[in-house]
Amino acid sequence: MGLTDTAEQAALAATVRQLVSTHSPMRRVRQVLDGDTAFDPDLWRRLADLGLPGITIPEAYGGAGGSLADLAPALRELGRGLVPSPLVGSGVLAAHALLSLDEEPLKKKLLPQIATGELLGTLAVSEPGSDGWTDRRPSTTAAGRPEGTVLNGTKHAVLNAAQTDLFLVHAHDGERNGIFLVRHDAPGIVVTPEPKLDRTTATGTISFNRTPAERVSGDADAALDRVTDLAGIALACMQSAAMKKALDLTADYAKVRYSFGQPIGSYQGVKHKLADIYTDWCLVDAATRRAVEAADSGEPDASACAAAARLLASPAYVKAARQMMMLHGGIGFTWEHDAHLFYKNAVSDSILLGDPGFQRRRLARLLAV
Repeated sequence: MGLTDTAEQAALAATVRQLVSTHSPMRRVRQVLDGDTAFDPDLWRRLADLGLPGITIPEAYGGAGGSLADLAPALRELGRGLVPSPLVGSGVLAAHALLSLDEEPLKKKLLPQIATGELLGTLAVSEPGSDGWTDRRPSTTAAGRPEGTVLNGTKHAVLNAAQTDLFLVHAHDGERNGIFLVRHDAPGIVVTPEPKLDRTTATGTISFNRTPAERVSGDADAALDRVTDLAGIALACMQSAAMKKALDLTADYAKVRYSFGQPIGSYQGVKHKLADIYTDWCLVDAATRRAVEAADSGEPDASACAAAARLLASPAYVKAARQMMMLHGGIGFTWEHDAHLFYKNAVSDSILLGDPGFQRRRLARLLAV
């Protein structure tokens, strides 16, 4: 693949953008946020009918057999519209955790259901006191009992925890790290939705108390490394697109808002800020597309590219969203305007699935510095 979208990828982006525009405009996003559901089930069905959850799942497991570059345009459109959806948790984290492990019967059973959107899965890695993600020994433990393996411990910041059908849990059995499959209705499990600054991304805390679990065979550390890359790239794609949308909305406003008889966009203090945001976005977009290319090609520096994309995207998006509020003047600070939704999304996403400190340490380790 190249650093630009193919005709097919551009067509998918256009289709998803039209779908979002029709079925999830910002007024609908606000309705979902004010309601009792974490996402719009009707919109999720439409996204699933397009095949988004299964784009990167191989055909042998019921998916489309596409690449990350094929999924990235859809992720960008969802990020652009701040669309609440379980796509990252299920179609990226859960699907690729399973794909990176060795349990063939489980893959053949679960992945076709994930690919159609019928089954929602997620990956539970973060723990209280962690930096949003972890590659260390988890404190959640797995122990063998006569009745089978059970889990004890707590995971937090788990994507769509309250809506998920199954969890893939990173835990330690006393000898090595592993990934364990847990059903949402298993005994001893308590799922608590987490209050968040940004409600477009639902997360929850999961507590395990002698909860029955099934170890998924394979190298859990290697699987987690792979999923860490994909999680970072997926979020960077969405952050990049949301950042560009914030810039576009602000630039449009600067053309029609007049002060002292002139559009505010004619003043250097506004033009320079917009130019800075655009420059930042160009770097973020390029880094994200490069990370996608490296991941799809299996390049040796793919993990470093993924960490670098997140390191660029998170602070740049926060800066752009803050400037969006400031440059809209008084209206930008009101509940009625959408600027605060972008700002809350930017701040929350900057620490989701690995905060900047985690990404910096990971990048430094990968670069041996």
